[in-house]
Amino acid sequence: MKKKRRTSISLADSCLALHDDSSQRRPMARKSTHKSRDSDAEKEASDTEDDLDELEHVEEEDDEEEEEEEKEANEEANAGQVDSYERYFQAVHGKSVTSNQTLSNLPVLEPEEFEQLLKSAPVKHQREVSNLMAHHERCFPQWYFELCNGFNLMFFGYGSKRQLLNKFAMDTLRDGVLIVANGYFPTMSIKDLLLKILVGAIDVDHVPSNLHDQVNLVRDYFASPKRNYDKLYLVVHNLDGPSLRNEAAQSALSLLAEADNISLVASMDHGHAGLLWDNVKTARFNWVYHNATTFDHYLVETSFEHSLMMQSQKHVGARGIQYVLASLTNNARGIFRLLAEHQLMEMDLQQADRPSENVGLAFHQYYDQCREAFFVSSEIAMRSQLVEFKDHQVITTKRQPDGTEVFFIALDKNTLTDIVANTTE
Repeated sequence: MKKKRRTSISLADSCLALHDDSSQRRPMARKSTHKSRDSDAEKEASDTEDDLDELEHVEEEDDEEEEEEEKEANEEANAGQVDSYERYFQAVHGKSVTSNQTLSNLPVLEPEEFEQLLKSAPVKHQREVSNLMAHHERCFPQWYFELCNGFNLMFFGYGSKRQLLNKFAMDTLRDGVLIVANGYFPTMSIKDLLLKILVGAIDVDHVPSNLHDQVNLVRDYFASPKRNYDKLYLVVHNLDGPSLRNEAAQSALSLLAEADNISLVASMDHGHAGLLWDNVKTARFNWVYHNATTFDHYLVETSFEHSLMMQSQKHVGARGIQYVLASLTNNARGIFRLLAEHQLMEMDLQQADRPSENVGLAFHQYYDQCREAFFVSSEIAMRSQLVEFKDHQVITTKRQPDGTEVFFIALDKNTLTDIVANTTE
């Protein structure tokens, strides 16, 4: 029994001892965990400081690289500007290099070849263009009605309107004097138009030299109740032509268009032709605008222009003369035909193929023959028609040593023969 009690005591003592050891070990464990936590925090702080230092170092390196790049870019830009300036002055003061491919190397065509090429060009949409012309022709009564009510007609649109207006004038405007003026002629002037009216229509004995007096004379004649002709119809192709774009021409035409018993039918092709007229001229013209798009070619209007594709000629040539004669009256064509037939006869007698003053006609002989053929009625009318021929380079003049003025046509025999054969009275 005694041994068992000692054993229980010893067990109790050992349990107490174990409890004391565990109680002593727990504070030691807590202290060790606190120390490990502190060391970890210190490591994290040191690592953070190292990372911040590295970031600051990287940012500093990036800033330095950006500054270096900006400096390099500025240096390159400055160098480029300097190079551009230097290149500019080198180009200005240096020798210029040009190409050898110039217009002079191109083959130059004869007028006959150029005309043949234009004629051989295919005509596109011919049926549609014909239908369009027929549509315009159905408007002739409306256009005539507007003229009778005091308006003047202005036609615009793409394509030549020459054939359309000529057909309208010949078919409809038959109750008065008809004067056709071609504004696309380079030498056409308002004085030529007024002279044609005064001499060809009114048949005055004395033509004033002042432009304003000429306009007033025409206005007064058609305002008088004792006139021989009731109306005057003026058909002006290309009212905006180069020779009619001046202030004097537009002012004179506006005064004629404003007058009683005078009607103006005109066409324009320039898009800014309306800028030729101020408020006063616009009120005088009293236009009614019509879109007369025809898609017709401009061969006649451009036949007097100088082309780089053709050889330059001193005279207008056979084609130009035919276009001029086609736009003139029968009496004017008769005047030309009379001189042409006389010149061909003299060239046959002299066996000459080239024209000269030796085969021409003096003015008095020319005037007497034209008067006998009833082509002119006065010397003023004869001279006005000859001035028009000379302006269009159809007839050439040369003054003899005795002061006599000789007229001849500067075309060879074969060309002149063809023109006479195609000219109808």
